[in-house]
Amino acid sequence: MKIVIYFNYLIAFVFLAGETARRGISYFSINATTMMEDYVAGIALLLAAILWVRKYRHAQITMTAAWAYVTGGMFVPFFAHLEAWVREETFRADHIHTDTNAVILKATVWLICLVCFVISLRTAIRS
Repeated sequence: MKIVIYFNYLIAFVFLAGETARRGISYFSINATTMMEDYVAGIALLLAAILWVRKYRHAQITMTAAWAYVTGGMFVPFFAHLEAWVREETFRADHIHTDTNAVILKATVWLICLVCFVISLRTAIRS
């Protein structure tokens, strides 16, 4: 479970700092929903990690819920971009089908989230 805590911080950083660095704060005026979704995901992961480290009573439930939220939140961005890449057709301006690196990055993040969710869920069931 210790590795999951490290990934909490890493993926939270990816969502909070990565999204801000990639799009900038001014993107809120273009698509606030996308920015808020990523910020909520990052904050949920940070909160779960803090509660876990401080050994709060419901930390495991919070951890599992945070990873479930983040895994679900990454589903559409990854698979929509993957579909655009497979079909060789850009559906959205921020899912350019030729951007293979973005598809690989999203796949990596989604898989990390999925694995951490499964580990968190299994740990919650056992306790």
